Amino acid sequence: MKKILTIILLGLAVLFSDCAIAQNQVRQESQLIPLDKSFVPRKDSRISQYYDSVRLLYQLYFNDVAAEALNDLGNEAPDGTLANILTDALLQAGATEMQSQNATAPDLALLNFGGIREPIPAGPITIGKIFSVLPFDNNNLVIVDVKGSELRKMFFNNLRELKNVQSFSAGVRLVYKGGIIESVSINGKPLDDSRTYRMATINFVENGGDKILADVKTKNIFTQTQPFRTTMIEYFKAKGKFRGVKDGRVAIIK
Repeated sequence: MKKILTIILLGLAVLFSDCAIAQNQVRQESQLIPLDKSFVPRKDSRISQYYDSVRLLYQLYFNDVAAEALNDLGNEAPDGTLANILTDALLQAGATEMQSQNATAPDLALLNFGGIREPIPAGPITIGKIFSVLPFDNNNLVIVDVKGSELRKMFFNNLRELKNVQSFSAGVRLVYKGGIIESVSINGKPLDDSRTYRMATINFVENGGDKILADVKTKNIFTQTQPFRTTMIEYFKAKGKFRGVKDGRVAIIK
């Protein structure tokens, strides 16, 4: 976001450096311009210069390579290679935030498939590509506490049909049989109804988006101010290279 702000400020500097207004203006003229077929808009060189400079700076930013995909990262459900990477990154980002506050790290992470808009082909991953994959500016990482019984409600009620399955972090294991959830475990242990779990997700999901947590009681512990996409860009840059895998966090038995 700092880079974007810098780009905008530089663009404005270019604009206003050529837009000095005379101090002793003594006359102002105006005229009505009919907006019919005869109207030909005039190109303002100052605005064009500003637009071109901002476009160039944005292109430089969006073409910056953040990481490299060692194989194609698909956004297929329910066990997608790209979704697995993003959800695990969400869990790690949540753990980092909690560690900075000397608080308990999240046990799991949840991300909606609807927020992942494009796959990533093998090769360089640019900032622009990450913007295309995660286009929503108002999605933020959140940490919530939720009772095991409420998580069970989410798993068994909201995710009963396979088409509604969302993406979970690697420590979650779901077994579907006959189109319904047969078992669920978190970090190697069966879901405990009496325990309070800590979960990383995004505010869209927390606020009832896609009805994933619509009937689930949660307690907000933390909301990150920067966009979730920015957090993922930072993660991608730190990681450098990615190989997407399907690790069996969702098992389907027909």
